Amino acid sequence: MIYKVRYTAFLLFISFISFGQVLPTEKSENHVQIEGTNIFMIPPTEFESSSNFKGFAKPLDQTSMIMAIEIPGPYAEITKGFDSEGLKARGMELKSKKSIKVNKFDGLLIKLDQAANGMIFSKLLLIYGNETQTTFINGVYLQDNTVLGEKIKESILTTVIDTNLEINPREALNYTIDEGVSTLKLHSVMGNAILFNRDLKTPTESPDKATLIVDKSFAKMAIQDKKSFCISRLKEYPENYNIIENRGINDIKIDELKGFELFAQTSDNATDEMYQVILFDSDNTYYIFVANYLASSKETFKEIQSIIKTFKRKK
Repeated sequence: MIYKVRYTAFLLFISFISFGQVLPTEKSENHVQIEGTNIFMIPPTEFESSSNFKGFAKPLDQTSMIMAIEIPGPYAEITKGFDSEGLKARGMELKSKKSIKVNKFDGLLIKLDQAANGMIFSKLLLIYGNETQTTFINGVYLQDNTVLGEKIKESILTTVIDTNLEINPREALNYTIDEGVSTLKLHSVMGNAILFNRDLKTPTESPDKATLIVDKSFAKMAIQDKKSFCISRLKEYPENYNIIENRGINDIKIDELKGFELFAQTSDNATDEMYQVILFDSDNTYYIFVANYLASSKETFKEIQSIIKTFKRKK
């Protein structure tokens, strides 16, 4: 499941605690809200609020960004158990780590280097949270662009959390889902993704094991063979999924976007089923829907299909 992948990926960023630092507690007139959050920052002068994710982007440069992602889960659990050797084994080099106060929250400020797509990136992570939720603010830039790196660091260190602000995390999403057409409930919003299940537990304990994740890619990429791309996505999930051959991969169209749907199962568990839909937008981004449920629960699948069909992009 995408949630499990993301949760694991963020755990990999953690290492030792060092010395403390305190961030500002009051906003200035130059602070800009990250839409859909209670986070305010002074972005670098070249950066703009992103329409593809919660945070700030540098136009025409996909190698640099400041992104905020909120994850359901206790801060103390998410930020323990990983050291520099563990990060190294996963292709990341820990450069520094400090304890830091983010408003009234305990936090960490971590710098990492990581190789990806033939390039080496530096990442500055501000992590904070409480017993129920953990927030990551991730500043990314090419390792050799030290000037930009300093600007991103200065920006992240202006972070102010307005705990009195009532927020609706759906507001920053550029799509809507009609939550009233089923009994599935909104579990959480993480970045561009929405997670639904019946009991709001992680993992779900509902009899039909129904979960649905709706997500939007934040990076733009020109995909030539879209059908093959949908099949290759199966390799990115923790479970070893294979297409159910007699159900195949089929064309689908929702909200005037074309794409493909497919059904999959793992080789060692025929009782659970996964349904994946990917819709491709004209700006080289895509939307992905991933549902898990008991294969025998036909009504659950129909319910999930009905939710997916309510997807609409905001105008």
